Amino acid sequence: MKNPSFIPPSLVKDDKNTREAYWDLPADPEAVGVVRRLAREVLVGWGISTMTENVTMVVSELVSNAVVHGQAPITLSLHRHGRIVCGEVTDHSAVWSAPLPAGPDSEHGRGLAIVAAYADRWGVESAPQGKTVWFVCVEPGSL
Repeated sequence: MKNPSFIPPSLVKDDKNTREAYWDLPADPEAVGVVRRLAREVLVGWGISTMTENVTMVVSELVSNAVVHGQAPITLSLHRHGRIVCGEVTDHSAVWSAPLPAGPDSEHGRGLAIVAAYADRWGVESAPQGKTVWFVCVEPGSL
């Protein structure tokens, strides 16, 4: 990746309660660290920094899965609806993400368990060319 710190968001919508941003990502492991930073910056800019840890963990795991197991191109989108953040990671692999068994010494297999622990809901859907893994994080105490 030539300049991993420069992946400008494409802002789709920006009003008081609803905001959306998306990024086209390279299929490069360095993109995972970059999207963690970008997600933090966007959430702080949207005024919902209390959700930074949860959303950042979920984004990190889903983008990692897309880089390792998916196919480029990869897209990350974040959507704020009041005190709720929804996100999607889309790649062009038709193979759906599924939890793997992970033993105590396993290096892999915990990603979707982490997603389930930090997101209020998540799932996988077919996309026109591949799949989309989506998640919802709700700010604690907002419902």
